[in-house]
Amino acid sequence: MRKPLWILLFGVLALALSSCVIVADETFKFQSNWQRTSDGAYVFCSNRQSRIFYSFRGPDPSQIQEVTETYTGIISATVYQERRSLNQLTYSGGRYTFEGILTFGSGGIPQSLPAGVSQQAIAVTPITPPPSNTGITTVTVTVTTTSGFSYSGAYVYDVYSNCP
Repeated sequence: MRKPLWILLFGVLALALSSCVIVADETFKFQSNWQRTSDGAYVFCSNRQSRIFYSFRGPDPSQIQEVTETYTGIISATVYQERRSLNQLTYSGGRYTFEGILTFGSGGIPQSLPAGVSQQAIAVTPITPPPSNTGITTVTVTVTTTSGFSYSGAYVYDVYSNCP
């Protein structure tokens, strides 16, 4: 009597687990095209073109419901959110990547690259920025799967307004 019950329980458990999305590596990587020489941290320069780049591991595109970027100004407490469609990200070998040009000021958020411009390795410019920064922005990327599971990564960028 007990043996059929165990088989039934294992069958139900296997069925339930088969619908789960498992993300093996939730590692996020963040960059910009500006890097502080003193410690190697990536920064934004509001007086020069700044590009943001991030990548993350994720399941097959059919299992991604949405990707949301949240930009939080530490000093201003201003929060901007941007939802990215999957066609704005490149997917290769289980890794998603996004590269965009950052727009500073009121309503400023990174825009995806213009049509016809392909994503490529960012040419990072090492800088010795002015001694004081003009802001700090935390960028958080949250990925939500079709099963409702969410995971995120974040990076804190210092913002300088007088980059050479």
